[in-house]
Amino acid sequence: MPKDQRIWMTFPINFWMHPKIRPLSDAAFRVFVEINGYSRMEDLDGRVPVALANVQWRPKALAELLANHPERPSLSIEGDEYVIWNYDEHQETRAAREARQATNTANGKRGGRPRKNPTETQSVTDSVTGSGSEPKPTKNQSQSQESEIDDLTDMTYETQSSPDPNAGTRGLDEVSEIVIQKARNAGVKDIRKLYPILARTVDGPLTASAAVELAQVIADRSQHPVKDVDAYVATACRKSPADVQHWYDTCDLGVA
Repeated sequence: MPKDQRIWMTFPINFWMHPKIRPLSDAAFRVFVEINGYSRMEDLDGRVPVALANVQWRPKALAELLANHPERPSLSIEGDEYVIWNYDEHQETRAAREARQATNTANGKRGGRPRKNPTETQSVTDSVTGSGSEPKPTKNQSQSQESEIDDLTDMTYETQSSPDPNAGTRGLDEVSEIVIQKARNAGVKDIRKLYPILARTVDGPLTASAAVELAQVIADRSQHPVKDVDAYVATACRKSPADVQHWYDTCDLGVA
């Protein structure tokens, strides 16, 4: 079964019993969970702009989190940002994620991370083992195409014409400033141009935010530094649409 590649946040199993959390109102408890999730989703490392948070959540609930401990409240304000207390002790930071991805990339260049069980079924994204044997075609169809993407030199936005003139444009109204910033963090320069290309390539619903995640997944699969994420992803859509569809499916990007 393909590895679940969705983003997760973590809490201790009994965190709701913590003396700082238990007295919170239902609204403040929900804000605490959501603001952690939002920071994780947007790679903010526990620092959420005050102006954005005051629009996203009720100020009264935020105030509870600012005052639930005299010295170590769940939230504090530094400059124009809300800061989540001890965020990096519970959630993966951007630096930690990038270090993990770099390790995974290095493992891939060395033939993949050692398998725990030699009889375990190899996933599509696993590298060929050091024995030199090729993976079974029926289970690794995208493996050969993935190497093709790694060697792409044609950096164009050329795409196949779609029979539906509106295909790939229905989600453009979702390209908010938050999504644009998320795209920039992922190295995507123009999500408004890249989104329709991805939407036409995959078979299933795709939001603008999910398109950014998919673009990042595609770029992360490269064995070499990707200088132009937009062009690289667009070329991957044209030359290896089956791989793009596979990554879309395994990342559950069509699920709300």
